[in-house]
Amino acid sequence: MKLSEKNTEEPQARHGVVTNEERLDGLTILRFAHAFETGGGMERYLDDVDGALLARNAMTLIRVYLASDRNQLGERTESLGRGWLVRAPVALPEGESLQLVSDREIPGKSWKHRFRDGVLYREPVWSLLTRFFLLRRPVQRRSGQAVGAGAKVADLIKRYCVDLIVLHFMGGADSDEIVEQARLAGVPFVVANHYSNDRFMHLSIRKHAILAAGVGGVNALDVPKYVRDRFFNLSDGIDTEFFRCENTVCGADRSRPPQIILPARIVRAKGQLDLVRAAGILRRRGLDFKLAFAGRTDSEDFVRELREEIDRCGLGDRVEFAGALSVAELREWYAASLVMAFPTYHHEGLPRIMMEAQAMKLPVVVYATGGVAEGLIPEKTGYLLKTGDIQGMAARLEELLRQPGLRQQMGEAGRLFVEQRFSLEALAKRHEEFYSGVLAKKRRAHSRS
Repeated sequence: MKLSEKNTEEPQARHGVVTNEERLDGLTILRFAHAFETGGGMERYLDDVDGALLARNAMTLIRVYLASDRNQLGERTESLGRGWLVRAPVALPEGESLQLVSDREIPGKSWKHRFRDGVLYREPVWSLLTRFFLLRRPVQRRSGQAVGAGAKVADLIKRYCVDLIVLHFMGGADSDEIVEQARLAGVPFVVANHYSNDRFMHLSIRKHAILAAGVGGVNALDVPKYVRDRFFNLSDGIDTEFFRCENTVCGADRSRPPQIILPARIVRAKGQLDLVRAAGILRRRGLDFKLAFAGRTDSEDFVRELREEIDRCGLGDRVEFAGALSVAELREWYAASLVMAFPTYHHEGLPRIMMEAQAMKLPVVVYATGGVAEGLIPEKTGYLLKTGDIQGMAARLEELLRQPGLRQQMGEAGRLFVEQRFSLEALAKRHEEFYSGVLAKKRRAHSRS
């Protein structure tokens, strides 16, 4: 059965040949991500890119993701678009949460990073010592990483005849196991970084990037020299037709105070504390507004600290926690808001909430952390601030809250910017070009051998 003739049978993936006309037809691609089945920005990214690819290609996509509930480890296959999506969860150890290392890091170089870059990566130490041990040393497991990922992927490779593996998370023990299985099976793998490009300098991530057949990222800012000639900017994309103000039910209620929204996981690195402190400044200046946090809670300890700061700033009746929202629910919250604030310290790649908010005609006020700068036009669709500039955050929010004409002007410009740069079709085409280029290179190498 050809995949183009589906949809009444389970997929039996085969090795295919990519042409300009067929794109990825007939291929089976497996992706591994540090994400749950649903939830945050990474999950929405995977839903969007998989949906867009399967709308255009008769192929099979296998998504390997984390599951914290051991009763939810069964595989599921669904017909989607012209192909198939196989959901294959792997276990997250009981009691461990998906707490990424980058959530706890502040951008900038520690003494360890300076030693790494100035000594371990400098010639001749790199060629004679570091590279040798780096490529041979297994990556040590940390909390929040999957157990049994290598064995799971080895089984999937055999059952589905996988053509390509895409690592959306690298540098962990679980991804290291997958890299080993890919190399044993002769399946090419690529890495796709969703954070700022300084992540490529981490030792374990550098190992996987060196071994990969291709290197991708979601922004092209500050790409390290060692991967620059192999780097592909995948960027990001959203469903611009879905994120349209006309599709919402409520819209902004002008009888209520203006609303500022921050839609991100509730962790320290996402900047909720800074926004509360900026909001405290606005309250002292007499502005009336509401502050909304939308996103899943990844740290109860941090939530307690955040609530204490809310009370200290006198904002107890002005802050609402919306929790984890569906995409449709989040769209309604955007429609009920006037400004999106994102004072992030996280090693951001290209935050999709910036694209979603601008598509919904919200001006954005953000810190220039990681790849954030590629997600707006400064002074035209929003404001880009130095990381940690709480006073600047308060000033820009006040400016937007007090000037409805400015909000409208920036909102219209933001909508146009997203339509031109971040459509799902454009995202799918970039992934197709990235994957097919790697596979074509493999075929050329195979024909020469």
